[in-house]
Amino acid sequence: MTNALNDPLLIAAKGVIYFMLGILAFAGFFVVLGIPATLIFGADLGADINAAELPQHAYWLIALLLAGVAGLLALGFRFFLDMLRIVKSVGEGDPFIPQNAARLTAMAWIALAINVLTLPVAGLGLYIAKLAKEAPGTVDGGIDFGGIILVLTLFILARVFKHGAAMREDLEGTV
Repeated sequence: MTNALNDPLLIAAKGVIYFMLGILAFAGFFVVLGIPATLIFGADLGADINAAELPQHAYWLIALLLAGVAGLLALGFRFFLDMLRIVKSVGEGDPFIPQNAARLTAMAWIALAINVLTLPVAGLGLYIAKLAKEAPGTVDGGIDFGGIILVLTLFILARVFKHGAAMREDLEGTV
């Protein structure tokens, strides 16, 4: 196998993935910090944003919303971490390994979970905006067909990688 460590596409992919991991970690840090801050300082924060009429249970809902966003960010972080591991294995010249098939399967389940969990999180955000009597703006929610295609593609690629790893093991066993 040839060493693809200097492949410009792999270098660019690693750069983008590290960038995405950094953004998700940065956002996740502040969202997780916001959960206890909402519960502790919720009424004070509500007064600052002209939402003093919010019922007390709304701050628990806001904390729940932040927890949902934190969960989505954590899923995204795991998705890109698995993608980085796959890109590194390609760079090392050994992509058809059982671990990559498992990573692709995990990425497919993560993508599915993100697509499904986004709906209740967005709905909760709209409900909180309604409680605060704020104009929520627009929310584009619904079935994301691009996400469905991504999930299917990842499941299919996982099977391809699993089959490729099995074929390689059979070939090595005959030599």
